[in-house]
Parts: sequence; structure tokens; C-alpha cells
Amino acid sequence: MGKNNKTLNVSFTSFYYFGGAILGALMGTYFKFPLFFLVIPVALAIFKKPKVAVFLLIFILSNMAFISNIDFSNKSVEFVGTVKAVQNGSSILRLSFFDGKRWRRMGVDVLIYEEEKLGTIVYFIGQLKRKGAYPIYYAKTDYCATVTNYESLSARVFEHFERYRNFTNNVDPFYQNLFGANSRDENFAKSGLLHIFCVSGMHVSLLYLFTAYVIGMFTYRKWLRVMLSLTFPTIFVIGSGLNLPSLRALIMLYFAALLRLADYKVNAVNIVSLVGTGMVLFNPEIVYSLSFYMTFFATLGVLISENNFLSNIGGFLGSAPYVSLINPVNPFSIIATMLVSIPVQVLLFGLTTSYVLFSCNLFFLSAFILYALKPFAWFIQIVANWFAKLPTIPQHPIITIAFAMSFILYMGFVFELKKQKQESS
Repeated sequence: MGKNNKTLNVSFTSFYYFGGAILGALMGTYFKFPLFFLVIPVALAIFKKPKVAVFLLIFILSNMAFISNIDFSNKSVEFVGTVKAVQNGSSILRLSFFDGKRWRRMGVDVLIYEEEKLGTIVYFIGQLKRKGAYPIYYAKTDYCATVTNYESLSARVFEHFERYRNFTNNVDPFYQNLFGANSRDENFAKSGLLHIFCVSGMHVSLLYLFTAYVIGMFTYRKWLRVMLSLTFPTIFVIGSGLNLPSLRALIMLYFAALLRLADYKVNAVNIVSLVGTGMVLFNPEIVYSLSFYMTFFATLGVLISENNFLSNIGGFLGSAPYVSLINPVNPFSIIATMLVSIPVQVLLFGLTTSYVLFSCNLFFLSAFILYALKPFAWFIQIVANWFAKLPTIPQHPIITIAFAMSFILYMGFVFELKKQKQESS
């Protein structure tokens, strides 16, 4: 008996909405649309141009949501807030400031160049300086004090993950690179495998698949299996510091899970695009985050094709333009990624099991699994060391443009293949 699943827009319309959100936010840095501009999409909707109306609505809303008129660069002000994310040895804060009469909430994220635990309360006196990347403001402090927020669930989860990472460090420092800590190993960067050892959507997706498999052995109820499968990926993302790539992947999983429960057959590209659009509308500053673009287009490159080989090429081409802005690109990283993909999955599933045993205070069994996984860790490090010695493509704007054009050609090629497949069937 066949199931007649409902279909949610098989075209890639939401991808264009995502582009509109990005353009609107970028324009918001220099120019703000007045409120009456919202009449334009309403008028277009009335005249039966719904897709254009939605595009313009998202474009205008992201433009209006971008906050760029904050100026605390020449005076010391009191600030207080909490750590909302941890990334690369720094912390991103959600702040309020004292205007002389009362505390007022700020609408932008602020970077502080100290790594504090997730959920930590931070108070400082100082200035906010502007920079060219997300977060677009950083704190220059004259005085700073922090206190642990013991009532914060995210703080407790993050602290528990920290204890486990320290536990794995006693067996092999390599493990923490796959379980929430950002790798700083030069060989991983030179080999082009750094994306595997930084917390990303790949980790979150693999953990979801592993959790879904385990939950599936105990229950056949669809809603229970889907919802419980989201539990550990959620804990992992919080324990890893709620960085943008992993948060984007988690939101995408939740969105896909809800649609699956509603029996919608969903286009994966649309899910990624809708999540990206929502994130930009909620926090327009992220249009200045290089990692946001890199993970989005790498994910798009992977999901747009069902062929495993083409997916690997798409992931490489989707991230290469952004990698080439900050580092030389290793063209052999596609091969390296294919070589380590299975060992990485084994390690990630093993570390998940070890973490569960650690949480149950079964430290001996947890450590036993870590020692059993060491051959896989050695293999990955050998591959990274070997590929790090291979020649790379140097940094240059022309190289970046060439990679971007290659990605566009790849997208066109995959679309053409899909078109031919549909016509033949």
C-alpha cells in the first residue's frame, strides 16, 4: 500500500528568499528603508504576485532589522549580559547597557576576547568597537567580572561536556576535536580537513542518524522516534558552545522533523534555505559571518545531489571560495575527506557511547571505548599529516572568484542532470 505524502514545494523558491534576506541585511549597513515601504509587498500580493511579494517582504524586513547606529566607541558604559555562544577562544554576549537611568537591552551581539562558559553572566565597564566580521562589535573593557549562572540549563550542559572533554584528553587529545572543541592543529588546516574537526552540521547530522538508529531499536512509534532522536544532537550543540554552523544544522533538523511528522515530502535545499532566511531575519548581523556562508553553501553543495561523488565535490566547491579568503586551498582534500569519512563516523558514534557511559559514572567502560577507538584516531591523523604535505592553491582574489564560478557551474550541471532525469522518467 502506497502512502500519498503531501509535497512541500519541489522548486528552490526559498533559496531566492534567502538571497533576498542577505541582500537586505547587507544594505541595512548603509541605508534603511522607511516603514511605509512595507506597502509595496502588500500591493504586489493584492495584484497576484505572491512570490515577488514574499521576496520583497523578506528583503525589506531584514534591512529594517539590521542595527547599525550603535556608538559606544568614545565613552565607557556599564554593560551586563550572558554568554550566548562560544567560538574559537572567544565568547559572544547578549547584552544590556545602563543609559544613566535604566538598563536597556541591546539588539546586537558583542564579542569579548575571552572564552567563558556558556550561560556565564558577564559585567563590564568599557567601550564597544566596530569590526568587519560577525559579531560586528567587540568589547574593549576597563573592568570585567564574571559569575557562573547556576540556574542556566545550558551552562550546566556545557560544563558537563567540558568535564568529558578533559576526561578524553587523558586518553588522547585528538578526541576533543570531534566532540565540541575547535581544532587548532596546523596539519588539519593544511590538509583541507579542518571542517571535519570543527564543530559543524556534519557532526550534528551524524549524531542524529546514530541516535535515530538506537531509538528505532526500542520503539516503532514515529513521533516518539523522531522527537527522541533530536535529544542528543541538542545536548551536543549546547555542549559545543552553540556556534553558528551547528546551530543552523540543529534548527534544520527540528524543521525537517516537524515536517516529517506532518507527512510532508520536503526538498532538502528548501529546508536549508528557509532556516538560513529565518536566522538572517532573527539576527541580521550573521551576514558578516564567513563561517555562516561557508557552511550554508557547503551544505547546499552536498544536498543538491544524490550522487555520493558529486556530493563530495559540491561540499568542497561550496566551501572553497570562503576558505580561499583566509587560507590556501588543498585541492586533494576531496580525496582525504572520502578516506576519513568512515573512520570519523566510527569515532563519533564511539565517542557518543563513551559520553553516555561517562554520564552514568561508568568511567572504566567509557575509557575502555576510548582506548578501543585509538586506531581510528591514528589513521585520521596519518591521513591529515600526509595530505598536509601536498601542494595547495595559494590565496588570491582571482582564486576565490574562480572557485565561486566553479560552484555556480556545478549547481547548473546538477540542475541539468535533474532536469534530464525528470524528462526521461
